[in-house]
Amino acid sequence: MKKSVLFIFLLVSSLSFSQKIKLKKGEVLVDNEIWVKYDGCGGWDQMCSIANLNGDELIYMKLLAKPETVDEKYWKVNFLGTQMSLDLNYNEGFGNINSRLLEKFYNAKVINPDGTLNEEKVIRMVEKYGSPFTDKANTSNQTIIINNNQTPEKPGVNIQIGR
Repeated sequence: MKKSVLFIFLLVSSLSFSQKIKLKKGEVLVDNEIWVKYDGCGGWDQMCSIANLNGDELIYMKLLAKPETVDEKYWKVNFLGTQMSLDLNYNEGFGNINSRLLEKFYNAKVINPDGTLNEEKVIRMVEKYGSPFTDKANTSNQTIIINNNQTPEKPGVNIQIGR
């Protein structure tokens, strides 16, 4: 009985302290208050822009695929004005633009209350997630093989029929 009461208490307390993030008509709502605006973050869109309440674009995200395979997708996130970016794996819960992805930005506090990017928090988020997909795509590990065929022993056209 004590275990079930403790479990219910922990469940209720964890649900009551989490933020409710919703996407509604071009606005991201946190606990029913407008936090930022978004553009192009629909279900099948492969790009998304996050802007402050004045309409200044802060974050641009684009869905890309790894060069080797099309199956592995990732979000390339650019923090505009800082020349910093990071990669978020599409398959690890950061699928289509959803509240979970935006919750990462909200919890990391990369956007100040005045609607500007917090560069210290952006640097920390870039350090945390990095850019493993982009780094792998930029490294070249191709081997060039030069095929040095020998010329045929007999000059002219060599046609061998039926052998």
